[in-house]
Amino acid sequence: MNKQIGFMSLCSALAVFSCQSDAGKKQPNFIIIYTDDQRYDALGINGNPVIITPEMDKQASQGINFTNANVTFSLCSPSRAALLTGRYGSANGCLELNSDIHPDEITMAQYLRNYGYLTGLSGKWHLGATHDSGTQPSEAGFDFAVWFFSNGTYYGRTIFDEGETVNPEIHCDLYCARRSVDFLRDAAASGKPFFLFHNPQLPHMDGNLIWDARPETLARYDPDQMPVAPSRLDDLSGKPSYLKNVRNLIQARNYGYPDYSAIQRHTLEYYAVITEMDEFLGEIYDALEELDLADNTYVFFMSDNGWMLGEHGFTSKVLPYRPSAHVPFFVTGPDISYSENDQIVLNIDIAPTILELAGLDIPSDMHGESLVPILKGNQVEWRDAFVYEGLGTYGGAQPGLTVYDRNFRYILTYQDNSLAEVQFRELYDQTKDPFEMENLAGSSQHQDIISGFDKLIENHIDQIISRQ
Repeated sequence: MNKQIGFMSLCSALAVFSCQSDAGKKQPNFIIIYTDDQRYDALGINGNPVIITPEMDKQASQGINFTNANVTFSLCSPSRAALLTGRYGSANGCLELNSDIHPDEITMAQYLRNYGYLTGLSGKWHLGATHDSGTQPSEAGFDFAVWFFSNGTYYGRTIFDEGETVNPEIHCDLYCARRSVDFLRDAAASGKPFFLFHNPQLPHMDGNLIWDARPETLARYDPDQMPVAPSRLDDLSGKPSYLKNVRNLIQARNYGYPDYSAIQRHTLEYYAVITEMDEFLGEIYDALEELDLADNTYVFFMSDNGWMLGEHGFTSKVLPYRPSAHVPFFVTGPDISYSENDQIVLNIDIAPTILELAGLDIPSDMHGESLVPILKGNQVEWRDAFVYEGLGTYGGAQPGLTVYDRNFRYILTYQDNSLAEVQFRELYDQTKDPFEMENLAGSSQHQDIISGFDKLIENHIDQIISRQ
């Protein structure tokens, strides 16, 4: 599709739809907070008694806390592309770190902007190879943009602020949180509905591959209280041989893994920067109350991927194991009260949800499902499994597809991106083996389960991957 022609048609359709909406009905506002590298249990309300996250816990306690939320691929650029488009990476074009979406992709920000919403971006932007060679925030639908590209130093960071280049001495996430508040103030004064996409770099490491927390924040934690994964000494038997050479393992050893105390110290530093992020995000939450916006604003909180802290001896993400793909996710907003929900929900579900809440039709090419019925407390039929697209090769990963349901994780590792030859199979019973240590793929008792999962993967290849 020619993007210009497609957008002319889109704008015409939205204009007609907008004119037909109920006069006087106040459109809801939307904020997405998309953190970086925050694993599911790196949040107090998710069962972690050690981590200090009072602001996030307070917000999560006022909304629906989804305990089984996942990303469709655990890597910065692809995860952000999936969220913005509501589509898998094999469809939107973003499969690798620093890759970009296809030119004809339409983001939720573009849909909302053309429906009359003020649109703002603040924080990390990570589409394209450099800050000026990929899709720019304005091209992706954002009128207000205060952003830094990819990852780097926390302090003195180069930030592109509404056409100006600045290098603030304060933490880049604090600077962008305050600029998000400026956007909220302007939006409140305008009386128009708004969409804000706020992206902390934290808890991603800085440019020196450390979690550079303040000494006083580090002092709030006791290293002896830090949890350590029971699978830290996994010899990787029963797993693909390539894993013995991936960056996840090599870099972990550089950090001192699998030494028990090294993992504890690393975890302490990881928790500390999350505590600082929590502090910064508090300014946004406070502004919603001060500006009387909270009652008409939906806030979606999620992370772009999880993070491994010694599981199987690994660090980082990308790989399809549970700590890498499982992320925190909660939603607050009008008429939502606290509950926990264990449905399998995905980052690609956010775009269709927001469009439906705004009163727009959900594009037929979005792969995510609208969460609106769940947010309204309705009983609905929902997915009982999903396919994780591990088609990027960052850090030496082999291409793979994974099926995850409530009980099992089934991982196919392929010889190459043609997906013609399966190199290795893994099956883990996550009810009995939550640390994914015993590979059941060769078990005769589980062949019916494997057959069903194979069909799901074949369908995903046929309906999504092969159609691109």
